[in-house]
Amino acid sequence: MKMELKYGKGKLAFEIDPKNHLGTLLPNEKENVLTGRDEVKRALENPIGTKRLREIVSKGEKVAIVTSDITRPMPSKTVLPLVVEELKSGGIEEDDIIVVFALGSHRKHSEEEKRMLAGDEVFESRVKLVDSDAEDCVNLGVCGKGTPVDIFKPVAEADRVVCLGNIEYHYFAGYSGGAKALMPGVSSRRAIQINHSNMVKEEARAGNMDTNPVRQDIDETGSHIKIDFIVNVVLNSKKEIASAVAGDYIKAHREGCKTL
Repeated sequence: MKMELKYGKGKLAFEIDPKNHLGTLLPNEKENVLTGRDEVKRALENPIGTKRLREIVSKGEKVAIVTSDITRPMPSKTVLPLVVEELKSGGIEEDDIIVVFALGSHRKHSEEEKRMLAGDEVFESRVKLVDSDAEDCVNLGVCGKGTPVDIFKPVAEADRVVCLGNIEYHYFAGYSGGAKALMPGVSSRRAIQINHSNMVKEEARAGNMDTNPVRQDIDETGSHIKIDFIVNVVLNSKKEIASAVAGDYIKAHREGCKTL
């Protein structure tokens, strides 16, 4: 029998002997009333555990928005314009907003890749777009497990920090999303290496957060540098926004994890 799987940006076709095919597992997706931009707007208007973002910020403050790099499926070009608009409604000028693509230890983006990630509207605005730099970090302390809290300088020096991301099962951090935008997203190489060294421990597995040493490090990092707000999305099998959560970096993230 002929089978076809998504592979990179294309598809991979192959054949399986019917006697070796036990069945096909497909995502158990549900139909949502709101999707895409409308779902993100709903989340922004109904934050979990915090006030609306526009009520948190004040005119003149410098805001860092941390979002995923090109290796992740986070639809930043859909979410970023809505977050920027929410900040502007709170009195923040575009010149006072910096979008940081969280590279972790990955390569830097080209300008065309930045445009693709941010979308034309944000890319052509006065909002600054930069890649994080693991060599340009500020130390803000040490986590209980000994992991240094080394954060990319523009994020550490911002008055407000907003983290974006997508939530999915992560094979050693439990779930993606939440404070993972900071650790490993905008952390130093030594911090990333120490945090990731915990991946060999039994509790570091998909779906586990409460006793997961990797996730504990991640969440503790978020307490050393105050995350004022998050916007996290859950994607369907087509990488479309199926649901979104916004607000407190722990409470909103955990609520988002429940949808998987």
